[in-house]
Amino acid sequence: MKIRNLLLTSAAVLFCTASISATTTYSHTWVSGSGSDSNPCTFASPCATFAGALAKTTAGGIITAKDAGDFGAVNITQSVTIDGNNLGSITYTSGNGISISASANVTVQNLTINGLGSAAGIVVENGGIVTVDNCRIMNVSADGILFAGAGNLTVENSRIESLIGSSVIGIYVDANTAENVVVRNTIIDASPVSAGNRGFYVYSGTGPVQASLQNVTIMGAGGYAVYSGSGVMEFVSSVLTQSVYGVYAANGATISVASSMITANNIGVCSDAGSKIRLDNNDIYDNTTAIGNCGGIVKTSTTNKVSGTIAIPAADISNSVTF
Repeated sequence: MKIRNLLLTSAAVLFCTASISATTTYSHTWVSGSGSDSNPCTFASPCATFAGALAKTTAGGIITAKDAGDFGAVNITQSVTIDGNNLGSITYTSGNGISISASANVTVQNLTINGLGSAAGIVVENGGIVTVDNCRIMNVSADGILFAGAGNLTVENSRIESLIGSSVIGIYVDANTAENVVVRNTIIDASPVSAGNRGFYVYSGTGPVQASLQNVTIMGAGGYAVYSGSGVMEFVSSVLTQSVYGVYAANGATISVASSMITANNIGVCSDAGSKIRLDNNDIYDNTTAIGNCGGIVKTSTTNKVSGTIAIPAADISNSVTF
């Protein structure tokens, strides 16, 4: 009887130990090019993929690349920071690079995302607070970043390039929910130009959108470098170039452009019916048409420098410092 009880006790201890081990999570986990997802994802025993590490990371924790490697696509369902440490990448041939399917506080930083002609780079399906910092997103056949959930998105110190195919968008904001978007110190290069591809695009939805672009360069869009169909946008100290449209407002949106350069586009500025564009202290040079006639209002200060055709009727443009 004593032997039987001892065996039962030992079995119970082993079962409990195995259960605890299987569910252990850490506030800081690691991935490595030589890691394994059967590891606990500690610095000493890193995992092989971001998905494997996420399963062993406490909500709100950090996943860091220990060394160089390709760590695979990941669906994020909790608050987390994924840090590629300027060593890690996500290379994928189907689906999206990163999908964020929970309303959470998520940071993606120091990472290269290469779609190899696949779908989107980062898709935010539910809102929360999402930050993309010092990332390179490339070779996508859908959107570089799709923000489709209520909340806040910040993109900074990043580059989005090589948008493959028509109607592909660098940063796409779905305006059917209330959203705040900030883009800083970032380049969106849509070239080679393809029909309908766009740089920064706010969909004509029902949700109020506040967007701010600061020190942003957008080039090579076969459609719009910047388009807003909802809410209010400010565009400051930036460059729009080599696109069909530089900046376009539609569906009642208001865009304020200040201290920026709009150059070498087919049409530099156009405001659709019911919409408004404000221009202050900008250089609008070398566009086929500087300010187009799209049916809306354009208000300018006397500090703008403009060369080229102004096609908008005089009644729809003002030159007053009062906007």
